[in-house]
Amino acid sequence: MLTLPGKWTEQFEDFGEDPYLPYRRLPLNRTRSVLDLSFQDRLIALKREVLAHIDREPGVYGMLDDIGRLIYVGKSKALKNRLVSYFLPNSQDEKAGRIVQSASTIVWEYQPNELSALLREQWLIRTWLPRMNVVGMPNRQQQAFLCLGKGPGEQFYVSRYHDADARCSVGPLSGVTAIFRAVEILTRFFKLRDCSQKTPIFLTDQLSLFDMEERAGCIRYELKNCLGPCMTNCNRLEYQSHVSEAAQYLMDGEIDIAAGIETEMIRASQRCHYEYATRLKEDLRIVRWLTKKLQQYRKSREDGPSIYCLSMRSLGNEADRPIWYFLRHGGIINVSYEPRNQKEWKTLTPIFHAWRATEKLIGVSALNPEDTLGLMTSWLQKHGKNLGDNAAPDSYQWMIHSKDLPETWNEAKDVLVQLRTAASLQEDRVA
Repeated sequence: MLTLPGKWTEQFEDFGEDPYLPYRRLPLNRTRSVLDLSFQDRLIALKREVLAHIDREPGVYGMLDDIGRLIYVGKSKALKNRLVSYFLPNSQDEKAGRIVQSASTIVWEYQPNELSALLREQWLIRTWLPRMNVVGMPNRQQQAFLCLGKGPGEQFYVSRYHDADARCSVGPLSGVTAIFRAVEILTRFFKLRDCSQKTPIFLTDQLSLFDMEERAGCIRYELKNCLGPCMTNCNRLEYQSHVSEAAQYLMDGEIDIAAGIETEMIRASQRCHYEYATRLKEDLRIVRWLTKKLQQYRKSREDGPSIYCLSMRSLGNEADRPIWYFLRHGGIINVSYEPRNQKEWKTLTPIFHAWRATEKLIGVSALNPEDTLGLMTSWLQKHGKNLGDNAAPDSYQWMIHSKDLPETWNEAKDVLVQLRTAASLQEDRVA
């Protein structure tokens, strides 16, 4: 069962704080149709409002139903284009049709760049749990985390969000169905339990008041794909060794699970067990997909502390200053705007200290890097291959590694000017 922590309210008023935006939040905009109009007239009225009041800028939007509940959150690098698409007469997008049918109000806020919009959308969905983002939406792969934990007798499970109490929690991964299937495969491979948390665990080195023979709760022990911790068949050290191997796989994806599945698939095919071979083929596809993702995440975690700098000059005013995303273990631990003087540099000293520290400093990092590991890994793979050589003419980006950033402002300001100038020249060349 998915774990869905979050808050829910009867009446929506505002999106709330934005931990990934260092600037002052812009006011939330909204437009509402007249409720006593017919359905078609409401659509026409909403479309007219979208065309009149929404700009082609990055941002996030929300759809509210007739009684003011937030039912859907989305993002776009061009809000007007995305919202107008909901009202196209020939649109074949069933999701858009279902959302518009339920919506009477549109709210939106602008963001300084597309990455900010992505981070904001993820945060809002996790916080508000809009029903049309969570369930029943076709053409959308839901995301979840693959976790290992819940002792005694840890096991694999799926959580909608990063579980800080788990031994391992990796993600987000797209496709909940595939993740549940991966849980089944990994549970069999590492011979861990998959029973309910209410099922008691009896390990051989665990004292018992009564000398009674325990019975297995399922047939997995007889099938030799479970250690049988529910029937006094393994000791704590043996079970924990399998848990440690499973945790190691989730952290680096190095254990070769695919080879055994492929061998078994070929053997089943040779014996004309085609249905079984087809199932194993699907298992093989999922394992290869998962292993590739885990290896990508491992590489991101192994990268040293760095600052990803991104600028889009769409909002003007203070938002024309580049945003600094402090990356550690592949995810964002803090966000700031680029300092321009010694006073601003000094205010970043605690963040620099946490960013460079070999161990996590409690109370300093405002954000959990695991929450954004998957998003930042995907973003940098797509947009960060040639930092400074960005294809988007209205943005530019660069990366500052810890070893390249001086400790003092007097030394750092010259480095920052050089990096910003080099990135700007690349931007002008592309434009």
